[in-house]
Amino acid sequence: MQAYAEVKAKDRRALNPVSLACARASPFIDIPQFPEDLGTDILSEGLQKLNTGIIMEAFIFPTAPTLLALLAGIAFLYRFWPHSSTPAPKLLNPEKSVTLGPTPDVTEDENRGVSKESDFPAGWWVSKDVFELEKRAIFNLAVSLSSQSLCEDGKVRAFHNVCRHRAYTVTKKECGSSAVLGCRYHGWSYNTYGELTKAPHFDDIPGFDRSQNSLFAIHTVTNGLGFVFINLEASPRTPSADTSLLDAFASNNRLDSQSIWVAGQTIKVDLNWKMTFRQQQLIDILRLENEIEQQSNIPQVTSILDYVRAKSEHFSLFPFTSFYSMKRTGWWCALSFLPVSEQKTAIRYDLYCSKIDSSRSRVVADKLAELLEEKARELETEYQESFVSAPPSLHSEEIEFQKNILDCLEAHIKLEKAQGVEVFPAMRKPRENSRFQQAEQLCKELDCKSELIGKDLAW
Repeated sequence: MQAYAEVKAKDRRALNPVSLACARASPFIDIPQFPEDLGTDILSEGLQKLNTGIIMEAFIFPTAPTLLALLAGIAFLYRFWPHSSTPAPKLLNPEKSVTLGPTPDVTEDENRGVSKESDFPAGWWVSKDVFELEKRAIFNLAVSLSSQSLCEDGKVRAFHNVCRHRAYTVTKKECGSSAVLGCRYHGWSYNTYGELTKAPHFDDIPGFDRSQNSLFAIHTVTNGLGFVFINLEASPRTPSADTSLLDAFASNNRLDSQSIWVAGQTIKVDLNWKMTFRQQQLIDILRLENEIEQQSNIPQVTSILDYVRAKSEHFSLFPFTSFYSMKRTGWWCALSFLPVSEQKTAIRYDLYCSKIDSSRSRVVADKLAELLEEKARELETEYQESFVSAPPSLHSEEIEFQKNILDCLEAHIKLEKAQGVEVFPAMRKPRENSRFQQAEQLCKELDCKSELIGKDLAW
């Protein structure tokens, strides 16, 4: 039997060097005899042809010696085959930055470059422009300078803490008791219902109406468990808040209006308020529980079942506040991240307990303050090292929290584009007349010229 290797290349023929090498090592293949110098030329030409995509056909018997010869031929080819250098793939440009557009979050492994765009805009953790947008889209509805009062009728009311005369601060105390809220600028005074009761030098002015100059009221709701919810939106009607999940959490953990406020403090830290998603790192519930239980007695027989079943729980209220309960203690804590600037936040905590546990309040309050101060500094360091210079790596739950914030911002941008102006939902519009409208229009035109000359609009 005779076998041969044929290589087709246009109208010329050359022996396949693989088959040639195999044939010389195999007694079962009969190769035609060529002059020695001709074989060398053919082999050289065959190697060159192989690199340009020649069609090869080989017929070889599958015997063990043949297989060994085939491997030897492959090694021979690999030694002389011209290896092309393939450039490594390049990463996409990591400098891309678009207002509320994606920011590249680039990762790279040993074999290839991979580019992944973050869902969040450039400067998400440090930008002043993003912070200003957050003020309009979120803070105007969640945080503002306000005053809450418990009126004679037992109802809690909330007002903007600004005088209607010259927008001066009415009260500067965080808490206190008074039947009159007085502005020290020009002596205007208000009762606990927000009504103007005194306006020196204005009562004799024609057309002045006290009833039209009450404090700006804020939408306020108190649920059955004593939680007060406020909505700063200026519109006369707002949708009712769904508090069912918080109510269930409060009922299961003895959070109600009978709880006693034990202590509270505000800690200032250098980090962005969106680090709220790391709130659970601040509260070391286990250490607090141990501190409380060291000073408590064994539970009574009637409450042993509740003692065994009890567990610590946590509930978050978007976007700033979380509640923490401590198992078997009747103690709970409220924690809030209050934005100050793009890289400064005030962490506010308030500790509560039931009446039966009030005797241990000082020790527990001191321990909580110590733990929070320690954890707050750790969180501050993490922010400076991992969030300022480059986008951090987040877990899916943490990304979901940030996406909720991003959705609020994008919805507000859409609203501002439709109206053509920046929108402040909590801003109260002053009473307008024709002269005021003319002045307002002139100011808008001047602002527009300034924007066109200086920089593009934010949207």
